[in-house]
Parts: sequence; C-alpha cells; structure tokens
Amino acid sequence: MKLSIVIPCYNEAKDIASNVEKVKSYLLEKKIDYELLLVNDGSKDNTKEIIESIEGVKALSYEKNRGKGGAVKYGIENATGDYVLFMDADLSTDISAIEKVIELAPNYDLVIGSRHAKDSVIKKKQPWTRVFIGWCCRVLVKMLFHTKLKDTQCGFKAMNADVAKKIVSKQLVTNFAFDVEYIYIARLNNLSMYELGITWSDDRGSTVSPIKSSLKFFKDIFFIRRHKKSYYFESQSK
Repeated sequence: MKLSIVIPCYNEAKDIASNVEKVKSYLLEKKIDYELLLVNDGSKDNTKEIIESIEGVKALSYEKNRGKGGAVKYGIENATGDYVLFMDADLSTDISAIEKVIELAPNYDLVIGSRHAKDSVIKKKQPWTRVFIGWCCRVLVKMLFHTKLKDTQCGFKAMNADVAKKIVSKQLVTNFAFDVEYIYIARLNNLSMYELGITWSDDRGSTVSPIKSSLKFFKDIFFIRRHKKSYYFESQSK
C-alpha cells in the first residue's frame, strides 16, 4: 500500500529540512511506499523556499495562513496514497509509530495517536500550565461529544484515503479543534477508530500561545457541536 504523509508547516524554516530527512530515512529503512506532502501554511519566514528545495517531497503552499486544520485539509485533498497520515513538523511523536500505523490502518477507518493510552511513553513532559489546560480541554470534549478517547489533540492520525477525503469534505474548522471535528465526524458516521499509544516529547520551542489557542479551541468545539447536522455523509442516516 502507498502511504501519504501530510506535514503542516508554519514558520518551520529552522528544523523542517533536517526533520524531513529523518522521516525519509526511516521510510527508506522500513521500505515503505510513500509520498510526503509538506504544506506551507502561509509562513512568515522562508519555510516555502526550504520545502521547495527538499528532494523527493511534494511541496504545497498558499499565502494566507489558514491554521493547522486548514493545512492538513489541503494536504489530504492533494494526497494520492491508499492511506493518509498527518503528523507534526517538530516530530514530537516518535516516527517509529509510522510502522504501527502501517499494521493497523487496513483494519480501522481512523488510527489516533494518543499520549494518554496505557502503552504511551512521554519522554519530555509539557509545562504544568499546558498540562492543566490540556486536562480541561479533554474534560470538556468528553462532556460535549461523549467520546471515550483519552487524547483527541495529538497531531498524529491516520485514515483510509477515501475516508479522509470524505471527512475533510465536511470539515468546517481550520484551527486546533479540527482534530475533535474529525473524530466527531467519524463517530456520527459509525467509522471504526483505534487509539494508538505513542512515544512523545514536548516541543519546548513552540510559539503557540496556550491561553489564546485554548480560548479559540473552546469557541470552536461549541461551534462543532452546533453544526452536528452538517457532518453526516450522504449515505449515513441522520
């Protein structure tokens, strides 16, 4: 099978080239048939020029920042593989999880990387403020969407390509809450999901404001909940 890997990139000029080479080396070592889609999400630095200079990848770009969810959607829309995996540019999720995805993907519609599964390993924890905010987000998501998943926000998820394209065709949110939206769409349409324990390290260099992004996240999940009727596939009974 062919695996399409989508990596959203926003102001990743410093590390994107070296991180992509790590991914490529791993895929070559494991003899995985793949395509690597790097999506420049309207970066303000020279991320666009750098990803376009990397050999063996599909560099996609647009000028206005859309948010991580918008970049992932754009990558999935341009993917040609049998399965689609999206992952963070900082490689916070250890790339060894890719091999596990290869094994699981044929059996599930959606494979969800989880930092809170029993077999997950956290090498470098987040600061206590982010841990607390993350806990609040998980509690609220469970209350609103009645999900048993332990982690909706890990940036490592894989899907059957046909399913992925159906999901993004229903996508309304382009910021960080898009992960919740994908999972909600999957649940409403009775898709099978598997929560995969991963090895994960916090990115201390993240420039994302936890307060600002959390407020936007809370706003977006209530938006998602209000638009339930928009998320059913045409063949799915409402």
